[in-house]
Amino acid sequence: MTADYLDVSDYPAPEPLQMALEAIEQLAEGTFLHLHHRRYPRLLFEQLEKRGFESDTRSGPDDSCSVFIWKNGDVEASQEALAAAAEYQTWVE
Repeated sequence: MTADYLDVSDYPAPEPLQMALEAIEQLAEGTFLHLHHRRYPRLLFEQLEKRGFESDTRSGPDDSCSVFIWKNGDVEASQEALAAAAEYQTWVE
């Protein structure tokens, strides 16, 4: 599995959003980002779509949020991200 992991749970807004956007721009082909956040990152999803990324959001430990992010059209990264995400519970609002 090829994943980058970024834990932004200890940072105040807007740093988590900025850090996530910087991290996705560095993703290599076949690689996805596993973003760990203390809460649901609402503002992130519109930015992902604008930049050509897809995601899957899951519940992490202690009611945290895990977002798995990959480049749109990157089949290998998509498959690996979804397999990794399957280990977590589906996010429910």
